[in-house]
Amino acid sequence: MVRWSVGFLCSIILCLPAVSHAENYVAIGAGLNAPSFDTTDAGNVELNRDLYYGGKIGHFFNDRGFNWFGLEIDAYRSTPGIKQQTLPTTTNPRLSGTIPGADLLVHSLAFNALVRVTGYQYKFEPYAGLGIGLNVGNISGGNFRPEASFAPSFNVLAGVKYFLTPHIAPFLEYKYNFAQFSFDRSNITADYRANLFMFGVAYHFNR
Repeated sequence: MVRWSVGFLCSIILCLPAVSHAENYVAIGAGLNAPSFDTTDAGNVELNRDLYYGGKIGHFFNDRGFNWFGLEIDAYRSTPGIKQQTLPTTTNPRLSGTIPGADLLVHSLAFNALVRVTGYQYKFEPYAGLGIGLNVGNISGGNFRPEASFAPSFNVLAGVKYFLTPHIAPFLEYKYNFAQFSFDRSNITADYRANLFMFGVAYHFNR
């Protein structure tokens, strides 16, 4: 379902009227995820730092005189497993004492609004944005029963692009992602916070 939704929305963005001279782009990237997992029972449960990867598709509204404003779809994947650790004693045996490591897989889909400092005579282009979306967390292994949790998410991001050519631009980006997961089978509710550092390459059309 998520894949079909992404494909449909991507088609809408890329198929906007060419006569408008709108600026569309696609991008791919990878980086480091430094996450935290704050549970209601045992407080902070340590997660591994993990490499993550993803892609974007976006649109800036040059045709309407708002070349500083844009929208993008952002999708990425991370596997920040739960570390083996010792936690305080709680009423939840899965979050008490010494717990083994476990697998945690997070897929994120976000819809972001962007602003940028642009001027085609400049090679550097800073940008920032806010967004909402959906995170899907899958937990398994260790003390935890296999389960998926779907949760609304919130994003804040900032970055800078450097245009090697009018179309090709490597970029550096920081993104903060928040979602609250509820794993009912393991009786766990936790705030998931991801600090994401990405390096990638974007290709801009009609620029």
